[in-house]
Amino acid sequence: MNVLIIGHDTFENKGCQALVYTTTRLLDDALGGAAFRVFSWDPDYDRPRFTQPGIECEFIRHKFNTNEFTKRNRFWMFLNGTLGLKTGKILYAPRYFYDSMAWADLVVVSGGDILADYGEAAIRHYFFPIAVANAMGKPVYVFAQSISRYRDDATMRFCMGHLNRTALVTVREDLSYEYMKELGLNAPCHRTADPAFTLKPCSAARAREILKSEGVSIDGSPVIGISVSKTATRWGEGSHERFVRSIAGSIDSLAEKYKNARFVFFPHVTYRNDPENDDRVVGREVFGLVKAKNRVGLLEGDYTCEEGKGIIGLCDLFIGARTHATIASSSQLVPTIALAYSTKAFGIMEDVLDRERSVLDVRELTAERLSGMAGALLNERASVIKEMKKRMPGILKASAMNGKLAEGLFKKDGKSAARCM
Repeated sequence: MNVLIIGHDTFENKGCQALVYTTTRLLDDALGGAAFRVFSWDPDYDRPRFTQPGIECEFIRHKFNTNEFTKRNRFWMFLNGTLGLKTGKILYAPRYFYDSMAWADLVVVSGGDILADYGEAAIRHYFFPIAVANAMGKPVYVFAQSISRYRDDATMRFCMGHLNRTALVTVREDLSYEYMKELGLNAPCHRTADPAFTLKPCSAARAREILKSEGVSIDGSPVIGISVSKTATRWGEGSHERFVRSIAGSIDSLAEKYKNARFVFFPHVTYRNDPENDDRVVGREVFGLVKAKNRVGLLEGDYTCEEGKGIIGLCDLFIGARTHATIASSSQLVPTIALAYSTKAFGIMEDVLDRERSVLDVRELTAERLSGMAGALLNERASVIKEMKKRMPGILKASAMNGKLAEGLFKKDGKSAARCM
Protein backbone atom coordinates (compact mmCIF):
# COMPACT_ATOMS: atom_id res chain seq x y z
CA MET A 1 0.00 0.00 0.00
CA ASN A 2 1.43 3.36 -1.07
CA VAL A 3 0.30 6.40 0.94
CA LEU A 4 1.05 10.00 -0.02
CA ILE A 5 0.70 12.54 2.80
CA ILE A 6 0.04 16.15 1.81
CA GLY A 7 -0.51 19.28 3.91
CA HIS A 8 2.70 18.94 5.94
CA ASP A 9 5.21 21.78 6.19
CA THR A 10 8.33 20.76 8.18
CA PHE A 11 9.35 19.18 11.47
CA GLU A 12 10.43 22.64 12.62
CA ASN A 13 6.75 22.79 13.47
CA LYS A 14 6.53 20.15 16.21
CA GLY A 15 2.79 19.88 15.67
CA CYS A 16 3.40 18.81 12.08
CA GLN A 17 6.02 16.34 13.29
CA ALA A 18 3.57 14.90 15.81
CA LEU A 19 0.94 14.55 13.09
CA VAL A 20 3.28 12.75 10.68
CA TYR A 21 4.59 10.45 13.42
CA THR A 22 1.13 9.42 14.60
CA THR A 23 -0.62 9.42 11.21
CA THR A 24 1.96 7.08 9.67
CA ARG A 25 1.78 4.78 12.70
CA LEU A 26 -2.04 4.63 12.73
CA LEU A 27 -2.26 4.01 8.98
CA ASP A 28 0.59 1.50 8.95
CA ASP A 29 -1.18 -0.52 11.64
CA ALA A 30 -4.57 -0.26 9.93
CA LEU A 31 -3.40 -1.11 6.41
CA GLY A 32 -1.13 -3.96 7.43
CA GLY A 33 2.03 -2.15 6.38
CA ALA A 34 2.45 0.79 4.01
CA ALA A 35 5.08 2.82 2.19
CA PHE A 36 4.76 6.55 2.80
CA ARG A 37 5.76 9.64 0.88
CA VAL A 38 5.40 13.05 2.52
CA PHE A 39 5.43 16.36 0.72
CA SER A 40 7.70 18.62 2.80
CA TRP A 41 8.93 22.19 2.62
CA ASP A 42 12.34 21.01 3.88
CA PRO A 43 12.96 17.28 3.37
CA ASP A 44 16.64 17.63 4.29
CA TYR A 45 15.56 18.77 7.74
CA ASP A 46 12.75 16.24 8.13
CA ARG A 47 14.38 13.11 6.76
CA PRO A 48 16.96 12.48 9.53
CA ARG A 49 14.40 13.39 12.19
CA PHE A 50 11.85 10.74 11.21
CA THR A 51 12.62 8.07 13.78
CA GLN A 52 9.64 5.71 13.64
CA PRO A 53 10.84 2.08 13.75
CA GLY A 54 9.51 -0.20 11.04
CA ILE A 55 7.92 2.56 8.94
CA GLU A 56 9.20 3.37 5.46
CA CYS A 57 8.84 7.09 4.79
CA GLU A 58 10.28 9.25 2.00
CA PHE A 59 10.24 13.05 2.17
CA ILE A 60 9.87 15.03 -1.06
CA ARG A 61 10.43 18.77 -1.43
CA HIS A 62 7.18 20.54 -2.22
CA LYS A 63 7.10 24.33 -2.29
CA PHE A 64 4.19 26.56 -1.39
CA ASN A 65 2.55 27.63 -4.65
CA THR A 66 -0.50 29.80 -5.27
CA ASN A 67 -0.93 29.73 -9.06
CA GLU A 68 -1.78 26.07 -9.61
CA PHE A 69 -5.45 26.42 -10.61
CA THR A 70 -4.56 27.80 -14.04
CA LYS A 71 -6.89 27.48 -17.04
CA ARG A 72 -4.61 24.76 -18.36
CA ASN A 73 -4.78 22.75 -15.15
CA ARG A 74 -8.52 23.21 -14.80
CA PHE A 75 -8.86 21.91 -18.38
CA TRP A 76 -6.75 18.89 -17.40
CA MET A 77 -9.06 18.29 -14.41
CA PHE A 78 -12.07 18.45 -16.73
CA LEU A 79 -10.54 15.95 -19.15
CA ASN A 80 -9.49 13.53 -16.41
CA GLY A 81 -12.09 13.99 -13.71
CA THR A 82 -15.19 14.71 -15.79
CA LEU A 83 -14.59 13.01 -19.14
CA GLY A 84 -12.42 10.21 -17.76
CA LEU A 85 -9.63 10.75 -20.32
CA LYS A 86 -6.58 9.73 -18.34
CA THR A 87 -3.58 11.83 -19.31
CA GLY A 88 -0.81 13.60 -17.45
CA LYS A 89 0.52 15.51 -20.43
CA ILE A 90 -1.49 18.70 -20.04
CA LEU A 91 -1.15 19.10 -16.28
CA TYR A 92 1.34 21.86 -15.47
CA ALA A 93 2.99 20.64 -12.25
CA PRO A 94 6.45 19.42 -11.21
CA ARG A 95 7.28 15.88 -12.32
CA TYR A 96 7.70 14.66 -8.73
CA PHE A 97 4.18 15.89 -7.98
CA TYR A 98 2.50 13.93 -10.77
CA ASP A 99 4.68 10.87 -10.23
CA SER A 100 3.86 10.81 -6.51
CA MET A 101 0.14 11.10 -7.25
CA ALA A 102 0.39 8.26 -9.76
CA TRP A 103 2.37 6.16 -7.24
CA ALA A 104 -0.14 6.61 -4.44
CA ASP A 105 -2.93 4.17 -3.61
CA LEU A 106 -4.21 6.65 -1.03
CA VAL A 107 -3.74 10.42 -0.65
CA VAL A 108 -3.97 11.62 2.96
CA VAL A 109 -4.55 15.27 3.84
CA SER A 110 -2.68 16.04 7.06
CA GLY A 111 -1.82 19.37 8.70
CA GLY A 112 -4.58 19.79 11.27
CA ASP A 113 -6.47 22.78 9.91
CA ILE A 114 -4.97 23.51 6.50
CA LEU A 115 -8.41 23.37 4.85
CA ALA A 116 -9.72 26.17 7.05
CA ASP A 117 -10.01 29.67 5.61
CA TYR A 118 -6.57 31.25 6.04
CA GLY A 119 -6.93 33.26 2.86
CA GLU A 120 -7.24 32.53 -0.85
CA ALA A 121 -3.56 31.69 -1.40
CA ALA A 122 -3.51 29.00 1.29
CA ILE A 123 -6.83 27.52 0.18
CA ARG A 124 -5.71 27.20 -3.44
CA HIS A 125 -2.36 25.69 -2.49
CA TYR A 126 -3.77 23.06 -0.15
CA PHE A 127 -6.77 22.16 -2.30
CA PHE A 128 -4.76 21.74 -5.52
CA PRO A 129 -3.38 18.25 -4.70
CA ILE A 130 -6.87 17.23 -3.56
CA ALA A 131 -8.27 18.36 -6.91
CA VAL A 132 -5.55 16.50 -8.82
CA ALA A 133 -6.03 13.31 -6.81
CA ASN A 134 -9.80 13.51 -7.33
CA ALA A 135 -9.30 13.92 -11.08
CA MET A 136 -6.96 10.93 -11.17
CA GLY A 137 -9.48 8.78 -9.31
CA LYS A 138 -7.28 8.41 -6.26
CA PRO A 139 -9.08 7.97 -2.92
CA VAL A 140 -8.48 11.07 -0.81
CA TYR A 141 -8.66 10.78 2.98
CA VAL A 142 -9.09 14.16 4.70
CA PHE A 143 -7.48 13.18 7.98
CA ALA A 144 -8.59 14.61 11.35
CA GLN A 145 -9.05 18.21 10.25
CA SER A 146 -10.55 21.29 11.84
CA ILE A 147 -12.51 23.20 9.21
CA SER A 148 -13.66 26.66 10.27
CA ARG A 149 -16.38 28.64 8.54
CA TYR A 150 -15.48 29.96 5.11
CA ARG A 151 -15.67 33.70 4.89
CA ASP A 152 -17.72 33.96 1.69
CA ASP A 153 -19.98 31.80 -0.45
CA ALA A 154 -17.57 31.60 -3.39
CA THR A 155 -14.82 30.17 -1.20
CA MET A 156 -17.26 27.77 0.43
CA ARG A 157 -18.48 26.47 -2.93
CA PHE A 158 -14.93 26.05 -4.21
CA CYS A 159 -13.83 24.07 -1.14
CA MET A 160 -16.96 21.95 -0.87
CA GLY A 161 -16.80 21.11 -4.56
CA HIS A 162 -13.52 19.34 -3.89
CA LEU A 163 -14.36 17.96 -0.43
CA ASN A 164 -17.55 16.38 -1.76
CA ARG A 165 -15.48 14.21 -4.10
CA THR A 166 -13.13 12.83 -1.44
CA ALA A 167 -13.40 9.25 -0.20
CA LEU A 168 -13.44 9.99 3.54
CA VAL A 169 -13.39 13.00 5.86
CA THR A 170 -12.64 12.87 9.57
CA VAL A 171 -12.81 15.97 11.75
CA ARG A 172 -11.28 16.29 15.19
CA GLU A 173 -13.93 18.28 17.07
CA ASP A 174 -17.67 18.98 17.15
CA LEU A 175 -17.59 22.49 15.67
CA SER A 176 -16.12 21.21 12.41
CA TYR A 177 -18.39 18.17 12.36
CA GLU A 178 -21.51 20.29 12.76
CA TYR A 179 -20.28 22.68 10.06
CA MET A 180 -19.77 19.84 7.58
CA LYS A 181 -23.26 18.58 8.37
CA GLU A 182 -24.66 22.08 7.90
CA LEU A 183 -23.02 22.34 4.46
CA GLY A 184 -24.31 18.90 3.47
CA LEU A 185 -20.94 17.26 2.82
CA ASN A 186 -21.46 14.34 0.42
CA ALA A 187 -18.35 12.40 1.42
CA PRO A 188 -18.52 10.07 4.43
CA CYS A 189 -17.69 12.17 7.49
CA HIS A 190 -16.76 10.95 10.98
CA ARG A 191 -16.07 12.78 14.21
CA THR A 192 -12.73 11.55 15.59
CA ALA A 193 -9.91 13.29 17.52
CA ASP A 194 -6.45 14.58 16.73
CA PRO A 195 -4.00 11.69 16.15
CA ALA A 196 -1.33 13.48 18.21
CA PHE A 197 -3.18 12.52 21.38
CA THR A 198 -1.57 9.10 20.85
CA LEU A 199 2.01 10.43 20.57
CA LYS A 200 4.41 8.85 23.08
CA PRO A 201 6.57 11.34 25.01
CA CYS A 202 10.25 10.89 25.68
CA SER A 203 11.18 9.64 29.14
CA ALA A 204 10.96 11.96 32.14
CA ALA A 205 14.69 11.42 32.60
CA ARG A 206 15.39 12.70 29.07
CA ALA A 207 13.07 15.68 29.62
CA ARG A 208 14.88 16.60 32.84
CA GLU A 209 18.22 16.19 31.10
CA ILE A 210 17.16 18.74 28.47
CA LEU A 211 16.02 21.23 31.09
CA LYS A 212 19.28 20.83 32.95
CA SER A 213 21.30 21.38 29.77
CA GLU A 214 19.34 24.61 29.19
CA GLY A 215 19.99 25.78 32.76
CA VAL A 216 16.31 25.60 33.65
CA SER A 217 15.44 24.66 37.22
CA ILE A 218 12.02 23.19 38.04
CA ASP A 219 12.71 22.33 41.66
CA GLY A 220 9.97 24.70 42.76
CA SER A 221 6.31 23.87 42.68
CA PRO A 222 4.18 24.40 40.70
CA VAL A 223 5.79 24.31 37.24
CA ILE A 224 3.87 26.34 34.67
CA GLY A 225 4.68 25.65 31.03
CA ILE A 226 4.00 28.27 28.35
CA SER A 227 3.79 28.20 24.55
CA VAL A 228 3.61 31.54 22.74
CA SER A 229 3.56 32.50 19.06
CA LYS A 230 2.80 35.30 16.66
CA THR A 231 0.31 33.04 14.91
CA ALA A 232 -2.20 33.57 17.70
CA THR A 233 -2.47 37.30 17.13
CA ARG A 234 -1.96 37.14 13.35
CA TRP A 235 -5.07 35.03 12.90
CA GLY A 236 -6.85 35.98 16.12
CA GLU A 237 -6.94 39.62 15.02
CA GLY A 238 -5.44 40.81 18.28
CA SER A 239 -2.54 43.11 19.08
CA HIS A 240 0.77 41.30 19.36
CA GLU A 241 2.11 43.92 21.75
CA ARG A 242 -0.92 43.49 24.02
CA PHE A 243 -0.50 39.71 23.82
CA VAL A 244 3.12 39.94 24.97
CA ARG A 245 2.29 42.37 27.79
CA SER A 246 -0.59 40.19 28.97
CA ILE A 247 1.53 37.04 29.11
CA ALA A 248 4.28 38.88 30.99
CA GLY A 249 1.79 40.44 33.40
CA SER A 250 0.12 37.10 34.12
CA ILE A 251 3.52 35.54 34.90
CA ASP A 252 4.34 38.28 37.39
CA SER A 253 0.91 37.97 38.96
CA LEU A 254 1.23 34.19 39.33
CA ALA A 255 4.82 34.51 40.57
CA GLU A 256 3.60 36.83 43.32
CA LYS A 257 0.81 34.49 44.34
CA TYR A 258 2.77 31.21 44.09
CA LYS A 259 6.13 32.01 45.66
CA ASN A 260 7.89 28.81 44.53
CA ALA A 261 6.42 28.63 41.03
CA ARG A 262 8.70 28.19 38.01
CA PHE A 263 7.79 29.14 34.43
CA VAL A 264 9.16 27.34 31.37
CA PHE A 265 8.71 28.54 27.78
CA PHE A 266 8.67 25.69 25.30
CA PRO A 267 9.02 26.77 21.63
CA HIS A 268 6.69 24.53 19.63
CA VAL A 269 7.63 26.04 16.27
CA THR A 270 11.27 26.90 15.58
CA TYR A 271 11.71 28.05 11.99
CA ARG A 272 15.39 28.93 11.89
CA ASN A 273 15.11 31.38 8.99
CA ASP A 274 11.76 32.96 9.81
CA PRO A 275 11.68 35.14 12.96
CA GLU A 276 7.97 35.74 12.38
CA ASN A 277 7.35 32.03 12.92
CA ASP A 278 9.88 31.18 15.62
CA ASP A 279 8.33 30.88 19.07
CA ARG A 280 11.70 31.54 20.71
CA VAL A 281 11.58 35.12 19.42
CA VAL A 282 8.21 35.74 21.11
CA GLY A 283 9.41 34.03 24.29
CA ARG A 284 12.29 36.49 24.49
CA GLU A 285 9.91 39.40 23.98
CA VAL A 286 7.80 38.24 26.93
CA PHE A 287 10.87 37.56 29.05
CA GLY A 288 12.06 41.12 28.45
CA LEU A 289 8.94 42.45 30.17
CA VAL A 290 8.76 39.99 33.06
CA LYS A 291 9.88 41.27 36.45
CA ALA A 292 10.38 37.84 38.03
CA LYS A 293 13.07 36.85 35.51
CA ASN A 294 14.85 34.54 37.95
CA ARG A 295 11.76 32.32 37.95
CA VAL A 296 11.50 31.97 34.15
CA GLY A 297 13.32 29.52 31.85
CA LEU A 298 13.52 29.97 28.08
CA LEU A 299 14.28 26.85 26.05
CA GLU A 300 16.41 27.79 23.05
CA GLY A 301 17.19 24.36 21.61
CA ASP A 302 15.50 22.53 18.74
CA TYR A 303 13.82 19.42 20.13
CA THR A 304 11.59 16.70 18.69
CA CYS A 305 7.86 16.50 19.26
CA GLU A 306 8.46 13.56 21.61
CA GLU A 307 11.00 15.53 23.65
CA GLY A 308 8.66 18.51 23.72
CA LYS A 309 5.83 16.35 24.98
CA GLY A 310 8.09 14.88 27.65
CA ILE A 311 9.07 18.35 28.88
CA ILE A 312 5.47 19.56 28.84
CA GLY A 313 4.48 16.47 30.84
CA LEU A 314 6.62 17.70 33.75
CA CYS A 315 4.39 20.75 34.18
CA ASP A 316 1.63 21.23 36.73
CA LEU A 317 -0.18 23.66 34.44
CA PHE A 318 0.23 24.56 30.77
CA ILE A 319 -0.74 27.71 28.89
CA GLY A 320 -0.53 27.29 25.12
CA ALA A 321 -0.95 29.40 22.01
CA ARG A 322 0.06 26.43 19.85
CA THR A 323 -2.66 23.81 19.40
CA HIS A 324 -0.40 20.77 19.45
CA ALA A 325 1.42 22.05 22.52
CA THR A 326 -1.95 22.00 24.32
CA ILE A 327 -2.65 18.53 22.95
CA ALA A 328 0.74 17.42 24.30
CA SER A 329 -0.18 18.75 27.74
CA SER A 330 -3.82 17.71 27.98
CA SER A 331 -3.12 14.20 26.69
CA GLN A 332 -0.86 13.80 29.74
CA LEU A 333 -3.55 15.13 32.09
CA VAL A 334 -1.79 18.45 32.64
CA PRO A 335 -4.46 21.12 33.31
CA THR A 336 -4.33 23.36 30.25
CA ILE A 337 -5.44 26.77 29.05
CA ALA A 338 -5.54 27.18 25.26
CA LEU A 339 -5.05 30.72 23.97
CA ALA A 340 -7.50 30.36 21.11
CA TYR A 341 -7.55 32.11 17.76
CA SER A 342 -9.61 29.65 15.69
CA THR A 343 -12.20 26.88 15.72
CA LYS A 344 -9.67 24.18 16.50
CA ALA A 345 -8.73 25.33 20.01
CA PHE A 346 -12.32 25.86 21.09
CA GLY A 347 -13.43 22.47 19.78
CA ILE A 348 -10.48 20.35 20.88
CA MET A 349 -10.24 21.71 24.42
CA GLU A 350 -13.97 21.37 24.95
CA ASP A 351 -13.43 17.61 24.74
CA VAL A 352 -10.65 17.72 27.34
CA LEU A 353 -12.39 19.83 30.00
CA ASP A 354 -14.70 22.74 29.11
CA ARG A 355 -14.40 26.08 27.40
CA GLU A 356 -14.93 28.17 30.51
CA ARG A 357 -11.92 26.77 32.33
CA SER A 358 -9.64 25.72 29.49
CA VAL A 359 -10.02 28.22 26.62
CA LEU A 360 -9.25 31.94 26.47
CA ASP A 361 -9.88 33.81 23.22
CA VAL A 362 -6.77 35.87 22.38
CA ARG A 363 -9.04 38.84 21.62
CA GLU A 364 -10.15 38.77 25.26
CA LEU A 365 -6.71 38.08 26.73
CA THR A 366 -5.62 40.22 29.67
CA ALA A 367 -3.09 39.54 32.41
CA GLU A 368 -5.88 39.53 34.99
CA ARG A 369 -8.08 37.12 33.04
CA LEU A 370 -5.26 34.67 32.29
CA SER A 371 -3.76 34.68 35.77
CA GLY A 372 -7.24 34.22 37.24
CA MET A 373 -7.96 31.19 35.05
CA ALA A 374 -4.51 29.75 35.79
CA GLY A 375 -4.95 30.22 39.52
CA ALA A 376 -8.35 28.54 39.44
CA LEU A 377 -6.94 25.48 37.66
CA LEU A 378 -4.02 25.25 40.07
CA ASN A 379 -6.33 25.53 43.08
CA GLU A 380 -8.69 22.88 41.70
CA ARG A 381 -5.95 20.78 40.15
CA ALA A 382 -6.94 17.45 41.71
CA SER A 383 -10.57 17.65 40.59
CA VAL A 384 -9.57 18.98 37.16
CA ILE A 385 -7.21 16.07 36.59
CA LYS A 386 -9.93 13.67 37.73
CA GLU A 387 -12.32 15.10 35.13
CA MET A 388 -9.67 15.00 32.38
CA LYS A 389 -8.79 11.41 33.28
CA LYS A 390 -12.43 10.43 32.90
CA ARG A 391 -12.60 11.91 29.40
CA MET A 392 -9.21 10.83 28.03
CA PRO A 393 -10.02 7.18 27.17
CA GLY A 394 -12.81 8.35 24.85
CA ILE A 395 -10.50 10.87 23.19
CA LEU A 396 -7.78 8.27 22.65
CA LYS A 397 -10.35 5.84 21.21
CA ALA A 398 -11.60 8.53 18.83
CA SER A 399 -8.01 9.36 17.86
CA ALA A 400 -7.25 5.71 17.06
CA MET A 401 -10.42 5.54 14.95
CA ASN A 402 -8.66 7.67 12.30
CA GLY A 403 -6.60 4.61 11.48
CA LYS A 404 -9.39 2.05 11.70
CA LEU A 405 -11.59 4.01 9.30
CA ALA A 406 -8.91 3.73 6.62
CA GLU A 407 -9.49 -0.04 6.51
CA GLY A 408 -12.91 0.55 4.98
CA LEU A 409 -11.42 2.35 1.98
CA PHE A 410 -9.88 -0.81 0.58
CA LYS A 411 -10.93 -4.34 -0.22
CA LYS A 412 -8.84 -7.27 0.96
CA ASP A 413 -7.11 -7.48 -2.42
CA GLY A 414 -5.68 -4.00 -1.81
CA LYS A 415 -7.69 -2.28 -4.54
CA SER A 416 -9.82 0.77 -3.90
CA ALA A 417 -13.29 0.04 -2.65
CA ALA A 418 -16.28 1.80 -4.17
CA ARG A 419 -16.57 5.35 -2.89
CA CYS A 420 -19.66 6.39 -0.97
CA MET A 421 -20.98 9.64 -2.42
